[in-house]
Amino acid sequence: MTNDQDKPRKMERVSRDQVETNERFYKIPKALFENEFYSEMKLETKMAYAILRDRFLLSIKNNWIDKNGDVYLIYKNNDLQTILSVGEKKVISLKKELANVGLLEEERQGLNKPNRLYVGNINADFEVIHRANPLGNKELSKRQVRNCQNDRSRTVKTTVK
Repeated sequence: MTNDQDKPRKMERVSRDQVETNERFYKIPKALFENEFYSEMKLETKMAYAILRDRFLLSIKNNWIDKNGDVYLIYKNNDLQTILSVGEKKVISLKKELANVGLLEEERQGLNKPNRLYVGNINADFEVIHRANPLGNKELSKRQVRNCQNDRSRTVKTTVK
């Protein structure tokens, strides 16, 4: 006897209405994938950045703007844990990684108030890997070549034919 959970779920295709009405999405800057400076960031960290950036509209609505005119967020670790489906240690690790690349600053407010989070801008001055034909080109990016050369796992080596 098979369980219903084992059966693949029928996919619902995206409709024209959904595309035209701008269904809600998180926006992830391409620079996080194309700039060498951000190439070592974990995918989860890039997603956390997108989630935090998405909160700017709420910050503006709540007038969370400091005396310098900088927009800040109030986003508790618990909320980030829930949306990313990870534990507290992981959220702290992701926030630390964002801070290390200059994309997040936390300002303590004290008195049991949540920290203010300042999200940094992506630095567009770093080298971008340009690809003439991103999906069809069989050339490897610098990052892919570096990963193949440094691969220590027991997987088959990547080759270009």
